[in-house]
Amino acid sequence: MIKNLNQLKRALRPGMRLEVIGHCRPGCIGQLREVTWVNTQGFYTKTLNPPDPKLNAANEGRGAILWWGAARTWEFEDGVCKSYTRSEHTAETLIMAFRVLEKEAV
Repeated sequence: MIKNLNQLKRALRPGMRLEVIGHCRPGCIGQLREVTWVNTQGFYTKTLNPPDPKLNAANEGRGAILWWGAARTWEFEDGVCKSYTRSEHTAETLIMAFRVLEKEAV
């Protein structure tokens, strides 16, 4: 189980899947996403269900990016990773909440 930002950075690899359980755009909740690229700035994901051609083509085909940001803008609880716009952790400042699915795509 991921307990902090450093563990998340080490754990995410291309091919891993995320289940979106909270998002600043309600239509994204419930999406299954696949990590396509990870670097020192953040990580990129593509949507799998349903696929979103516009989103998946963004950033030279890497998909949407979520910036790492400062550790204080993240929260980790019961296997859920939450990213916020600032250190105030409220529903209004939530960017995305997700659960890392343990296995990579086959």
